[in-house]
Amino acid sequence: MRCGRCAGMSVPEIISEGGTRLAAQRCIHCGDVVDGVILRNRHAGQRPRPGRARTPAYSRRSLPPPALASWPATTILDHPCRSGGA
Repeated sequence: MRCGRCAGMSVPEIISEGGTRLAAQRCIHCGDVVDGVILRNRHAGQRPRPGRARTPAYSRRSLPPPALASWPATTILDHPCRSGGA
């Protein structure tokens, strides 16, 4: 069987968790694990929940310049690590 994520080889695997055993497929390349519940949820998709507002779309803001740019150049250039001395 082929992996849906990387198209690698998937092998059957039994997952034991909490006293229960579950049959799944695990990709030997990327480690993706898929079982019946995961497949069902992926195919169902997300349905909007009634009574909940949509997440607002935020506008991009420009970031301030990095703090390093405001340091005097001599502080950086005269650092002991830059001169080769210890």
